[in-house]
Amino acid sequence: MSSRKKQYTPEEKKAKLLEFFHKTADVYPGKEVESEGSKYTGFTMIVVKETLATLVEEGLVQTDKIGSSNYFWSFASFDLEQKKQQIADLVESIETIRDKITQQQEKNDAYQKERQESDERTKNIDKLEQLRQTSTTLKQELAKYGDYELIESVKEDIKIAISAINRYTDNISSLRNFCDRKYSIQSSDFNRSFEIDPNMDYYDEYKF
Repeated sequence: MSSRKKQYTPEEKKAKLLEFFHKTADVYPGKEVESEGSKYTGFTMIVVKETLATLVEEGLVQTDKIGSSNYFWSFASFDLEQKKQQIADLVESIETIRDKITQQQEKNDAYQKERQESDERTKNIDKLEQLRQTSTTLKQELAKYGDYELIESVKEDIKIAISAINRYTDNISSLRNFCDRKYSIQSSDFNRSFEIDPNMDYYDEYKF
């Protein structure tokens, strides 16, 4: 009995094709992406083409038209910057919510100190209860961002990405020379089209 071919989810397809770009650290014309990507992933060229379109739409693969051809690429350094921004956004969200909780707690304390037997007491009690509910809601929202396992996982991904970048730096230089020879793309045009810093260097270990 022949074994059934593994079925991949859309996310698994995207991850596999993105891995192809990161491991080869190359720039491909459209048709070459489909053929080489198909060889690497084991997907049909149609699946590669559809998955590539999704990755471009999501900003995970870059594309540009040079001459009459569309070129596609995705370097590990771009993935690193996305993950660093993800951590920065998470930290900013946590700090914002913590500030709101502190402000609400200060208001709670102020209302508790000012409680007096007067016509305003009932209104203050209602207001205090609203503030407590708001504080509870904010703490629940903070808990959503307090997934430290997720943050640690992202940090580990960054370390892996940095290691990959340091391996691919030499490859980019070779790729620039390759494009010059094969497609007559000058180094300055290559750097500008692919947004590559001509002074790029190895990444140091990222400090969290």
